[in-house]
Amino acid sequence: MEIEEFETGPVEGLQVPIAMRDPRFLKLSSTEKVTLANWYGTPAYQVWMKLSQGEIEKLETSHFQNWKDKEAFERTGLLAVSARIFFERIQNECTRQMDEFSGEVEFVKQKKDLLNTSLEDQIKGEFK
Repeated sequence: MEIEEFETGPVEGLQVPIAMRDPRFLKLSSTEKVTLANWYGTPAYQVWMKLSQGEIEKLETSHFQNWKDKEAFERTGLLAVSARIFFERIQNECTRQMDEFSGEVEFVKQKKDLLNTSLEDQIKGEFK
């Protein structure tokens, strides 16, 4: 991809401009987003949260019980911290995906409303 694409539009031969995404975030398909939206906040999701948090607490408890053995303490500490970080990142990604999905749904809803509104009403709405 050349810098010209940003100045003059898509490079010759490309049908559609390339969608720029933050590489730190996952790209889910529409079906995956709907699946996440249907799961997020359900009783099944709450059970998964409880199980995940319980397992992390067990790892942290095991870590603190090894305080007398420096090597075991450090090893179990790395595992407990890794599990906590992983869990928090999954939670952040779920929240971000849900926010993105909500924005997309709202955009589609506004577009449908706009299509169902006469041109005259749209113009009048601009002056309000």
